[in-house]
Amino acid sequence: MAKYTEFNLPVNAYASFDAQSMRDLIIERINNDNTINFTDQNFEGSNISAIIDIIAYSYHTLLYYLNQTSAESNFNDAELFENVNRITKLLNYKPLGKQSSILPINIKTTANLSVGYYTLPRFSFSSSQGKTYTFVDDFTFEKVTSNIETISASGSQLMYEGTVQEYPIVNPIGEEFETVNLLPGQDVIIDHFNIHIYVKEVNSNNKWYKWDRKPSLFLSKPNERNFEVRYNENKNYELKFGNGVNGRRLNLGDQIAIYYLSSSGVEGKVTKNAFLDSSLNIYNTTQYNQILNDVKDTSLNYLTIEESVDVQLSNTEDSTEFGTEETVQEMKQNAPKFFSSEYKLSTKADYKSFLERNYKNLIYDIAVLNNSDYVNNYLKYINDELGLTDYSQETNALFNQYFYADSADTNNIYFVIVPKLRKNKSVVTRSNYLSPALKEKIIKEIEDYKLLNSEIAFVDPVYMNLDLSYKLSNEPSRVIYKDFTELIITRDEKLLINEEELKAKVFNVITSYIKSLKLGDVIDARFLNNEIEKIDGIIGFETLRTDVNVSSPGLSFGIFNPVHNGKDVKVFDTRCPLKPYQIPYIENEQSFKNKIKIKTTTKSAAVIEY
Repeated sequence: MAKYTEFNLPVNAYASFDAQSMRDLIIERINNDNTINFTDQNFEGSNISAIIDIIAYSYHTLLYYLNQTSAESNFNDAELFENVNRITKLLNYKPLGKQSSILPINIKTTANLSVGYYTLPRFSFSSSQGKTYTFVDDFTFEKVTSNIETISASGSQLMYEGTVQEYPIVNPIGEEFETVNLLPGQDVIIDHFNIHIYVKEVNSNNKWYKWDRKPSLFLSKPNERNFEVRYNENKNYELKFGNGVNGRRLNLGDQIAIYYLSSSGVEGKVTKNAFLDSSLNIYNTTQYNQILNDVKDTSLNYLTIEESVDVQLSNTEDSTEFGTEETVQEMKQNAPKFFSSEYKLSTKADYKSFLERNYKNLIYDIAVLNNSDYVNNYLKYINDELGLTDYSQETNALFNQYFYADSADTNNIYFVIVPKLRKNKSVVTRSNYLSPALKEKIIKEIEDYKLLNSEIAFVDPVYMNLDLSYKLSNEPSRVIYKDFTELIITRDEKLLINEEELKAKVFNVITSYIKSLKLGDVIDARFLNNEIEKIDGIIGFETLRTDVNVSSPGLSFGIFNPVHNGKDVKVFDTRCPLKPYQIPYIENEQSFKNKIKIKTTTKSAAVIEY
């Protein structure tokens, strides 16, 4: 009996986790054990061989799952959403869920509405073209005259795609850090930042109170009516309340009313003028009317249902993109950054990480500048390269919104934001800035996290027009060269590819690369040279100045700020580093494509050398 309990395996056998290695190990052991009388284990198709295969496969499967289970418990190796979500909970990190499209809205009042101040109650909504957008906060405006008036969109004047849903009343048991799971049903998309809580408190004369959302209850004082929200491993929302030390504690007999914004997802996005003098609707349910009667500010004049017919809504901008939930990779990147910041924004990296995470549906790219960056880099660029000296009077400077936050500038933090919604038409690309309303929204929401003595200002990105351009060594850099520059592609006539298809491939390589670049990146012409050379059918290519009939091997570009007539133009054929607030674009893609010319030759006749 002892003979069969001796498992002296070679060292390398313990690393043999695959089925074939396991099978070979079993057969080898049978062959070397004289006490075992099997003889056909070496023959495929035998009964014992089939049994060995089953055993090897079973162990292979078991070891695979053991290995995966072990890996999924490690933060760096885990790949499943639920596991990474659970691990980040140890850091008190709260992953982002889905985010509705946001729409800056203009409000127009008719002459029938009397002069005075009015407050649109939260959850008021409007529908157009099958899409519904909602005010998630109260908004107060003033009607100054007895005429028709239009109030342009501001920071509070934002509507969120979706409809507000009333969740069934929840009755807490009054335990410490009581948690309520929000389960609206399958396929319901809840906007991450729009979950609203009201509590009818049994110890406060059964009056309704609004409870405020906080990033963490550990930032709350004992009697503060706060709650925190977590998008959990099951992709549902957990609502957590205080314990009487960190946030107010719920009591047995309280009633919790939950309102959430139900989004249509990517289908909810709208373009400008989707709402054109659309009617305003006041949110009206029996329960919410009772709540509003308790929580509303009695000093405000809330717009009534009867008065709402004199308010119309329009949009002059596209809505933002729908924001998807935070991915596994994003959680792995963001959670350590969040943990190190400890709910405070003090470094440039803290600000950038916070904005990228919380406004990923708004932001394509962002750069954060301190005052030194602003003065020694940005203003230097304006003064030295653009030649502007009076920023307050210069029209182009005002166009680009060059300004400080206030009179004390040493504590300023400057955000350079490229909106995610990219406008492609040449007349608007270079003015593709974040709207004033969205800027105000960011400033307002960042107040709780930034240092007290920091001030936030926005510097709009500088869009740099990129075009084919070539200058001679003895010439100064000028924008005009782009009008006399072509890219000549030498095509091999033996390959079965037509000229238009080849031109399209070259054009796509260049434009895809330019569109992938972000603020402060390096434009690498040599990289593009290599990518173009990989295209089948191309023998060689050169950049040609048609006015002087001089060419240079490879690509040559010119880049300049079109708002200021190219005073900062640079012509390059190697690498061109952008400044932190600059991003390239091609103003007229069709014109660019027309500059790509194809000539045909055989390889033996090729004259272009590299």
